[in-house]
Amino acid sequence: MASNLSTIGFVFADEDAFRTAMMTCASAVSLQLACKAGAYGLWRSRTGAEIWFHLGAGDEGATEIYGLTPFFEGQSEVLLKITGVVPREGDNAFEGALTGWVSPDDGSDGSYPIIFDAVDFAAHSEVQWPDLRHVRLTGFARELQVFANDDAYYAARGTPDAEHPKLAAHAFIPLGMFAASVGDDGAAVADAGTPDSSALLTGKILEHRTLTNEATGHDFIWMLVESLEATFDIVADPAVVTGDIIDGGTIEAAVMMFGRLLDEPTVALAA
Repeated sequence: MASNLSTIGFVFADEDAFRTAMMTCASAVSLQLACKAGAYGLWRSRTGAEIWFHLGAGDEGATEIYGLTPFFEGQSEVLLKITGVVPREGDNAFEGALTGWVSPDDGSDGSYPIIFDAVDFAAHSEVQWPDLRHVRLTGFARELQVFANDDAYYAARGTPDAEHPKLAAHAFIPLGMFAASVGDDGAAVADAGTPDSSALLTGKILEHRTLTNEATGHDFIWMLVESLEATFDIVADPAVVTGDIIDGGTIEAAVMMFGRLLDEPTVALAA
């Protein structure tokens, strides 16, 4: 089963190998981004794969690593109306998810909502939401199926109609927003779960490459995918990919969404 790390080529035989590789990357941090919690230490691969280390002061001023978040620096620049923070237990001061709307419009919030884990969350901890921001959004695939084109996708899934709705070939479903479960009586169970950044999306492959993580020698796949009113970067462990990846192909993917805010705060919008 793919993990966020294996999705960018970090595959390990055991916990010791994981620890050794992460400490090696931490010693090669190329950039630090200061934040209220301390600093992010950024390890960058030539492929675009990144590890964002969470750094803080320990005993006697020594720098300690409190956690890490993987990311992929791709090509996407999605305009969002970010509406706020998703409260989650267990996150450290460097971690957090934001929620917002894709394709914001003056007359409404936007076309559809999205949740993403912000790799630079603590650097924006004092921003007053809502705000319009461009975000580099990358889906870390858990499962990914590829079809030759939209026709092949509909042939496999069935063409949607009034009586038999199906997921369109360009669609985005923010699965993580539907955290509440349903009880035996059919009623929603309050506080059944915490919203997360999981999503199901379909779209057209604009570009793709097989990349090799130089820290491990393992391959992973990058795609630029045109989905519903937005273009996302998608990365995948080859083990979770079904079908032949081609430019112009159609994908259906279950992903976890990660993002980095690209621009400075604008004048805060009215809530």
